[in-house]
Amino acid sequence: MKRIIFLILIVCLSCKSKEISLINEYKNQALHDIKTDSVKIFTYGLLFIYPDSLKAKKQLLKQNKMNSIYKKYGLFKQNQGCVIGDKKMNKAIKEYHKITDVYLEKRNSKDWKEKMQKELDSIIKNSLNINFLYQNINKK
Repeated sequence: MKRIIFLILIVCLSCKSKEISLINEYKNQALHDIKTDSVKIFTYGLLFIYPDSLKAKKQLLKQNKMNSIYKKYGLFKQNQGCVIGDKKMNKAIKEYHKITDVYLEKRNSKDWKEKMQKELDSIIKNSLNINFLYQNINKK
């Protein structure tokens, strides 16, 4: 009976220590990213790339413009891959953002997220307008 309790205790503690080490890893990464002025925005999934080369070029151009805006605000996109429902990862990322959000507000001002979003929306809107014009030209 003592052995079973001991084994259960070891299993429970080892699971918790993995979570703590992941959180510590992300906290350390946050401090490093602040020093290098490249805080991460975590994205998930695979990027869809158009098979049509013209659309792919437009998509790449739009991504490059958006990345330059992220860089302006001290951000860098990092894709985490296909991650679904990883509670340990979500906790670690929340800890990362707790640390980096304070830094980004000092760096960029209090309403930096809204300013950045307006700039990103402008790129998306212009991209949609260009696609609409291109489609109408090709129909004629």
